[in-house]
Amino acid sequence: MHEPVLLREVIQFLNIKKDGRYVDATLGLGGHAEAILKELGDHGRLLGLDVDPGSLVRAEHRLQPFGNRSNTRRSNFRGLQGVLRENGWGGIDGLLADLGISSYQLEDPKRGLTFQAEGPLDMRLDPESSRNVLTVLGTMDEEELRNLLHEFGEMRFAWKLARAISRAFSEGRLKTTRDLALLCEVTVRGRGKVHPATRVFLALRAKVNDELGALSALLEQIPQVLEVGGRAVIISFHSLEDRLVKQGFLRFEKEGWGERRFIRVTRKPVGPAEDEIRRNPRARSAKLRVLERVA
Repeated sequence: MHEPVLLREVIQFLNIKKDGRYVDATLGLGGHAEAILKELGDHGRLLGLDVDPGSLVRAEHRLQPFGNRSNTRRSNFRGLQGVLRENGWGGIDGLLADLGISSYQLEDPKRGLTFQAEGPLDMRLDPESSRNVLTVLGTMDEEELRNLLHEFGEMRFAWKLARAISRAFSEGRLKTTRDLALLCEVTVRGRGKVHPATRVFLALRAKVNDELGALSALLEQIPQVLEVGGRAVIISFHSLEDRLVKQGFLRFEKEGWGERRFIRVTRKPVGPAEDEIRRNPRARSAKLRVLERVA
């Protein structure tokens, strides 16, 4: 059973109003959404967004008991305001975005999101997207790949890996996740505790799905859609994502948005408790930050 990350903290910090309107911008398998709906009254509503049709089917099945109090849309959260208009919503009382990848996606070898099992070099979260790892590598030169690995992968040997990956791709030697993982392993010997392919996969997945671009687009919309008293809760798993959220929330607190004013409810990121880490080791790197619109 999929366990939503920081569930207790999410419910606490959303400060849910019984008749409020809430958006789960990363619906996934519906764990967070289910918990939010349990806190809502008969007039409360939740809208869930996700780009993965497989996740949507599973989440919709999970949320069936809540009837018309729950609604879902297949959409990237960068299109938040458009989806709200289509749904007849103006402002919202809360938004959640969990930027992690679900176990369901990671454990499907056909998605190519992990090197723990052999699969195609895909990594798309939206299976209908035209971009996968191979098409992205086909548009990047060695320097661009090095910059990606250095900035998002934060890797010491970015230049060495970029050269090896670019050469292997041009020679047609990269077909599967195992091909890429083995190449990383032989390129960076004495790899230590973390397999060198870990951050390479993370960086390429982010590039394929434009994850930082989508997050930046979401952050710019948050101050425009929150009602007074409404809160945005964002959970990140990578330092670059957390930095974007931190800087965005700090800017809104200092500068506001027109006449709208905001405060950071969390000055420092909130992480999982030890008992959650024991149950779900993948939650270890989760960082939660909260922004509130004030009168």
